[in-house]
Amino acid sequence: MDTPEASVPFRAMLGRSQDWWGRLFLGLVLAGTALFYAVLGAPWSGRQLAPGLSAEKVRSVALGMSEEEVMQRLGMPLAREERRSGRLHWDYAKPVSKVRQYPQVFVSFEAGRVSAVGVELKTFWGADEEVLYLRTAERIIERPDLEDALP
Repeated sequence: MDTPEASVPFRAMLGRSQDWWGRLFLGLVLAGTALFYAVLGAPWSGRQLAPGLSAEKVRSVALGMSEEEVMQRLGMPLAREERRSGRLHWDYAKPVSKVRQYPQVFVSFEAGRVSAVGVELKTFWGADEEVLYLRTAERIIERPDLEDALP
């Protein structure tokens, strides 16, 4: 019983490397990358800080300061929130959408006095955080790369 021979183009394709698979794969990767950036944004750093905020000014806030003293040093916060625990939380940096990294700067008050000051570097759209500066009654953390996150 004779089997029919494969057509000439099919036989030719079997003999050479399948370049069209490589082109298809590259096209899919490029289309996926373009879609990723269109939906989630480009992965660069960004920040939206309160006017005049700097690493030096954040370091100047001491535990026990009043709200007025903090306002004199850091200016008006961008957001204020009273937590369920009764603590007052001031934010001096807003989350920045569609960036890979942004700093979060906060001051917490208990009974009208500073109980915590911190700077965290949020990475990968807020999924991970790195403490760059933290001052509480229990601990003090200050990393040298604080200057990179704040002007």
